[in-house]
Amino acid sequence: MGSGQSTPAPPLPAKLGATANASGDVKKPRPCCVCLDEKAKRDECMLFSTTDNAQTECADLVTKYKDCMAGYGFKI
Repeated sequence: MGSGQSTPAPPLPAKLGATANASGDVKKPRPCCVCLDEKAKRDECMLFSTTDNAQTECADLVTKYKDCMAGYGFKI
């Protein structure tokens, strides 16, 4: 798992998924509501890894998730 080749996702704008309130201020999205695909793939790899070191096996998926979250302004 996790060894397939893929092209990196383009960087996401920081305000993608953000909502504006009545005064026009942009509200930051909640961390639970962004990067759902990346999170699901990361979790599946970590939970169902057949190796002794899931962290190493799933490192690329963890990095993709962190990069996605950073695109929304979250620092993990």
